[in-house]
Amino acid sequence: MNSPKNLSIETLRGIAILLVVIGHVIGSAPDGGMKIDFPHPLRYFYVWIDYIQMPLFTAIAGWVYALKPFSVKIGFAEFVRKKALRLLVPMAVVGTLYFLVQYVMPGTNNKGELSQMWRIYVYPYTIYWYLPSLFLIFMIQWVIDKHKKMKTMAQWTVWCLVAIVLSLINDEGIMHSVPNLFSFKGALGQLPYFFAGVAAYRFAVDLYRLSVKWLLWIMALLGIVLIQVVWFYPGEYASMSRIIYPITLIPTLFLLLALKWNNRFFTWIGGYAYSIYLFHGFGTSGGRILLKMVGIKAVTPIFVFATCIASFCPIIVDVSVRRLKWCRILLLGRNR
Repeated sequence: MNSPKNLSIETLRGIAILLVVIGHVIGSAPDGGMKIDFPHPLRYFYVWIDYIQMPLFTAIAGWVYALKPFSVKIGFAEFVRKKALRLLVPMAVVGTLYFLVQYVMPGTNNKGELSQMWRIYVYPYTIYWYLPSLFLIFMIQWVIDKHKKMKTMAQWTVWCLVAIVLSLINDEGIMHSVPNLFSFKGALGQLPYFFAGVAAYRFAVDLYRLSVKWLLWIMALLGIVLIQVVWFYPGEYASMSRIIYPITLIPTLFLLLALKWNNRFFTWIGGYAYSIYLFHGFGTSGGRILLKMVGIKAVTPIFVFATCIASFCPIIVDVSVRRLKWCRILLLGRNR
């Protein structure tokens, strides 16, 4: 019998996936997405979204893992099989569909060459980079838990410090020249936030004492300051601020995961978060292209329309394909 879902976490999941969608509608850089450059307000909004979207998504995954740490109940081979089905099969199938749609549809950004399609299964590919990264993170956590090396707050602190150091050197020096096979650099970048999610569940009593909460709030407010530095002082200061991000993000994630607030709309969206993640890329591009085809080029209607298409069409896909076994397995990574 499945335990009831935590509505606060599901609300956060819904918010996180909407931030992911909005971020991809805007585009991670001025030459992507809606091609919005500085100093447009949406570009400033993206600076905020970029700070929290994937760390929050990853921390929630860590919290849910800690809630049901089935790695201690099954062997490694079975754990790998389950996670490969859930993450890697949809990555390959939906990623292939996305590549082909981008290739044949006029007006899309970053078209690939058919002769290079094999690369999407080996290296990070557009929005699907996250799936192999999360797969690797789960493997790391399984090994740690298998050997019972994260059972105390002290052990967690050591692992988290190691993860932060790895995330900081992730794309520096010699690492910059290492091929990003299977998006392992993405895994290193997100690992501290997965650990944060695990700690928020396992060590809640220690983390949320009043004396500790004050420190969490101070660090979270420092993170807001860093966001302003990134926006108003681009260049060297922005780069330095981004280096400090993990140190301020982890306390922020602790505070968010402790919220006892839920919203029916965000909870509903959160229930389809994975499907939205898999298929929202079709909507972010398709919504923008459709409006431009009918002559609408204004930023606001394109932003609203593309966000709605990218958020709600994947829900329709989910409801439609989950009734068909092989479609459910291949497109959603679910065998039931």
